[in-house]
This record gives sequence, C-alpha cells and structure tokens, in this order.
Amino acid sequence: SIASGSKSLPTPLDDANVTDPLECPSLKWGIIGCGRVSHDFCQALKLLPSAEVVACAARSASSAAEFAKKHKITTSYGSYDELLTDKDVEIVYVGNVHAFRRQVGEKCILAKKHVLLEKPFACSLEDAEYLVNLAKENNVFLMEGMWTRFFPAVEQARKIVLGDGESKGTLGEVVSVHSDFNFNASDSEDYPTSFVYNHGLGGGASFLVAPYPLAAATLFYNGASPEKIHAVGQLDSQTGVDLQGAMLLNFAPTSNIQPALDESNKDESTPKLPGAGTATLSFGMLGESLEETTVVGTKGRLTICAPGHCPTKITVTMKAEGRGNAQKIDEYEYPVPKDTQEIIDAGGYFYPNSAGFAYEAAAVARCIASGKTEAPQYTLNDTLNNMKMIDEIRSQLGVKPLNN
Repeated sequence: SIASGSKSLPTPLDDANVTDPLECPSLKWGIIGCGRVSHDFCQALKLLPSAEVVACAARSASSAAEFAKKHKITTSYGSYDELLTDKDVEIVYVGNVHAFRRQVGEKCILAKKHVLLEKPFACSLEDAEYLVNLAKENNVFLMEGMWTRFFPAVEQARKIVLGDGESKGTLGEVVSVHSDFNFNASDSEDYPTSFVYNHGLGGGASFLVAPYPLAAATLFYNGASPEKIHAVGQLDSQTGVDLQGAMLLNFAPTSNIQPALDESNKDESTPKLPGAGTATLSFGMLGESLEETTVVGTKGRLTICAPGHCPTKITVTMKAEGRGNAQKIDEYEYPVPKDTQEIIDAGGYFYPNSAGFAYEAAAVARCIASGKTEAPQYTLNDTLNNMKMIDEIRSQLGVKPLNN
C-alpha cells in the first residue's frame, strides 16, 4: 500500500521552533557575479519578504547595471572591491567563476562580510582550509551553497534516516547510499569554448556536479569521512577537464559491537557494524541520468526522487519479512514555492526548482541572527570533507590541479 506522508513541513535543523522554512529575520545581500545562477538566487530571494538585495557587482559596470535593472537592485558596481566597501551589504553571495573562489572569498571575509560561496567552495582542499580558518579568525558566517540540504524533502529524509535526537532512524542501520547527478552539457554549452570545459577557470564535472552525490553520501553517514575512495572516469584530451566519473566509497565502522551481539538491541539480528557501509556515486556532463539518491538500510530504503539535487519528493519503503516484500510505502511531497508576479516579470528561472534557493537563504539569515558562524545543515567540516574527496577523485582521474 502507498500512503502519503505528513503534510506538515519538517522543522529545519537550524531552528526547532520554526514551522515555516521560509521564515527568517531581515538580511541585506550583495551579489558578486551576475550570471545565470546568481539570477536564479536573486529570483528566489523575492520569496522572502525580509530579504533585500542592496547591491550587485560584475566584472563590467554594464553587466552589473543590466542585472540590477532586471532585479530592481538600487546599486550596481563594475568591480567586486567597490561592493565590499558598501556598508549596507551584510552578506555576500558569491556566484562568479570557480577559479576565483579563494581570491573573492578572502576579500569578502577581510571586509568583515558574511559569505555564501556557491559550489564548489574552492578549487582545492588547501584553498578551502584557508578560507575556513580566515572566517573563524574574523568571526564571520561562512557556508558553501549546498542548497540541497535545506529542501524540506531532504530535511525530512535526514530525520527518517538519522533520527531527530530523541528517536533513532526508522531504516535501521544504513548499509549503502546510491546517488547520481549527470547532465548533458550540450543542451546549453558550446564545446570547447564554454566555461564548463575551461580547465583554468575551474570547469569540469568534478567541480560542477560531483559535490552533490558526495554530499548525499556523507549526509546519510552522518558527516563521516570515507576510509577508502576509488574513482574511474574520462578526461577530455583537448581541454583537460574531467567529463564524467564513478566513485565507490567505503565507510569504516563507528563501533565494533555487532547489533546481533548487542544486549541493548532488541529488534535486529544482523552482523552489520554501526557506521560501516558503502556508497556508489556517479557524476558527469555527457548524458542525463535519472538523478536520484537511494539510502538502503537494514529495515527499509528511502529514495530522494528526481531531481535529486533540488528534490520535492521522497519515498520510504519499509521491508516486510521475506525477500522482496514491503509492508508499506510512504510518500512525502513538498512542492517549491510558486512564482510571484515579480519573479515572472524578471524572466523566471534558468534551472529546475530554483525557488528552493529560498530555503537556503532563509536558514542563513536565521543562523546569522542567532550568532552562528556556520549552518548545521551543511557545516564547514562537511565542506572540507567534500573538498578532500574531490581532490582525491581528481587526482585518481588524472586531472591537473589549477595553478592559481
């Protein structure tokens, strides 16, 4: 049988008192980089009455002015440095080219601005560690834009799999995670001139899409770092970027007591050690995959339905006795907010479910207002864990490091 899950929205991890994930205090944003992703982010901010974009900056004054006109932003700048001297800007959303994450992030932090750095957070673990330490020294909020973690569907999935502090997860012990994100770049990008194929600017699938399946895996292993990583894939000989890859992660046990031998365990007879498990992941920009994440537990499985990086629906299948039998299937669906007329007038969105940026932005505002310097949904340790894996994957695939 299939049953619909609770219609009520899950409580965001950052604030147990919030019932509406779009509820947040006021925050004044500055936008660095006026491309497609920044456009979608600004559109989603229009769903938050308390959010205000007070300035934007691009490498050319005309591009910034055009962006400002489209989004009714009062001030635009033809340089990033000018925006960072704007006293009205409290937090900077950085959506410019990947290769300049460290340089721009550093400037924002030294200007004492809070920072939301779009994925990838940096182009190496070394750069990521530098930015994290600098933010701590300057006591500013810093986060990588892993917006997936803030969607109500993912907040709900986290509670189902990991529990909520008062009760254990309902799937039992996590055995494996399977996640994919592959898109066909030829839908919108010209080869070989597009940024996505430009090695020196931080192009390549490992920076564009690998962060998503990696973050899916570490979420359901509760932030653990895998003890082993194996990666295979293809590089483009002309541009030097990675085009696609597959990864196998192995997570070490967190306890050497098997549930079958644990006297406190009353409902599972399994040799599976707590914390131990695998993840099979794929990423790429050559063809479009289904894009789902499935978590397999000893008592059932959960699927984050497509599109897995910005989902609105999850299904939970609880195992019945005997192979291939299910005792019930629950569905939970949380549609993204509807477009306002203001959003429609500014051209809608470039990418699927971009209204979901509002969940991330609202959480950031709540965290800053409460004095937090990172978000519990996606901590700075989560970012460093992800960057460490990306470094290793790129090394195994033979991608040359960026020389910035």
